[in-house]
Amino acid sequence: MKLSKNIRYFIPLILLLVADLVLIVLDIRNFYHPFANPGLYDIETNNSYAEDFQNLKWIMMMMALVLIAMVRQEKKYFTWLLVFLFLFLEDVFRIHQSLGLFFYNVFGMTTGQRGGKIMELFAAAFLGFIFMAPVLEAYKKGDALFRKHSKMIFILLALFLFCAVVIDQAHRLAVVQYNWKYNVAFGLLEDGGELITESILTGYLISVALRQKKLT
Repeated sequence: MKLSKNIRYFIPLILLLVADLVLIVLDIRNFYHPFANPGLYDIETNNSYAEDFQNLKWIMMMMALVLIAMVRQEKKYFTWLLVFLFLFLEDVFRIHQSLGLFFYNVFGMTTGQRGGKIMELFAAAFLGFIFMAPVLEAYKKGDALFRKHSKMIFILLALFLFCAVVIDQAHRLAVVQYNWKYNVAFGLLEDGGELITESILTGYLISVALRQKKLT
């Protein structure tokens, strides 16, 4: 009985993962037999259905965090809200690229594209530190439940960033770029991994929000 009651909290996650699977299958189908508008089905493209779905998930996560904060009457969750707001804006406007270009010009670097990518990584780390600092401070002062939620959010977010940053950098290597099989595989691993890990994170936060609502 208890198991059947808990299953409903996993329904959002299941639906999200099914949608991810559909987008990945359509991407593979699009690669071999392009649709009329192939960019919409390419999960590596910014203005694609996959990108819109990712942005929707950031919004869903922020709504879940607001609900958790309101129900628990715990303002510390808003520190995480700022992190996800930044990630949403980053996904839409590519803030780290603009800031990376700014750093590149300020430091007078002349190493071309490689230097630009280094500055983009530096900008991403700089922005990450700024937005994670309040979370770390809140974690120190938070209660056991807030710490529990924060640990899980951090782990799932780290998995997402591994796909978005580490695999992305591996994807940019010349040995990968100039071999179409490696290029396709790493592209699918990077963007498919982002879709799936973001869905797991979204599903987790929605589950926590629904559980908290049940306690009121």
